[in-house]
This record gives sequence, C-alpha cells and structure tokens, in this order.
Amino acid sequence: MITKKAKRMLALLDRATTLWHIPVVGRDKGRVIRGLIERHECTRGIEIGSLLGYSAILIASAMPPRGRLVCIEANEFLGWLTQANTREAGLGPKVKVVTGDALRVLPLVSGRFDFAFIDAAKPDYLDYLRQLEPKLLPGAVVVADNTGASFRREVKPYLDYVRDPAGRYTSREYDFDDDAMEVSVRR
Repeated sequence: MITKKAKRMLALLDRATTLWHIPVVGRDKGRVIRGLIERHECTRGIEIGSLLGYSAILIASAMPPRGRLVCIEANEFLGWLTQANTREAGLGPKVKVVTGDALRVLPLVSGRFDFAFIDAAKPDYLDYLRQLEPKLLPGAVVVADNTGASFRREVKPYLDYVRDPAGRYTSREYDFDDDAMEVSVRR
C-alpha cells in the first residue's frame, strides 16, 4: 500500500518533471509496475537507471514492509537525489542506491532478485540482463522501459532475446501511446 508521504512525493515529481520536460515512468506505467510487483509478490528488486527516484518510489512502495530495492545510477548527483527523494517519501530504509556504471557495478551487487527494472542506456539493455540473470530467481519479473518505436532499434537485441520462444522468458509488450514497456517473466 502506497503511503501518503510517497504519494505526495510522486505528485511533486510529476509536476516538476512535467515543467522541466524530464522523462519519468509516470502514472500509467507506474500502475502496471505496481500491479506486477503486487501480483508476483516481489520482495527484492533491482533498478538500473534511477534518474530522480520516481520509479524507485513506485517500486519500493509497492513492495511489502520487508521488501528491499537496490538502485544503480551512473550519475553521482542523480544517485544522491534518488536516495534523498526515496528518504523524503518515507522509503529510505527500503532503498539502497549504488553509484556507478551498471555494467561494472552489477557483478559486485550481492543477493538474488525477484524484480528488475531496466531504464538506462538503451543499447546496453541486453548486457544488463545477461549480467542480472545469475541473480534472478525463477519467476522473476523483468521490466524494460522505453521499448517502443522511439528506441526500437536500440533495444532490438534485448527484445529478440526475451521474446525467443525457446528462451528463458515469457514476455509481453505493454503499449503506452508512443512508448512501450517489455515485461518478461523468467521461466
């Protein structure tokens, strides 16, 4: 259940990102993400690419009280901002932010995950997933943002991989106007 504090923080970020024209997950995608986390009872998540912490707030607030989220953000200032915003949303104890290039940081992150959110350098989506795979539990939900027409060419290798019928995932695309999210569940 999302708290009032988290709702207020998301509303503030919605207004700010609209004014500043900064892309964030937003409400519609947020509803899908929350529904996936609740339906699959995810308790341990990892996020690659945090920006301002909008999606971190969504993900952490959808998890039960014992849930934990590790965020990897390449930019040091944005990592600090993500930690500050999740703390302001009352989710500080549930969220750990690691700053650094995800492809270098991922091998150092310990633990196993039942939820992953990928929203960083589009050409690296498949590399992120391959580094995550040893850490993903069976039944883990992997959400890749921005897989629609605008970035289709950059994320094509990722989409081919998760959509392979003989592969490791059952995958489905969710369309949002001119964008999409690919939701893949590990078999």
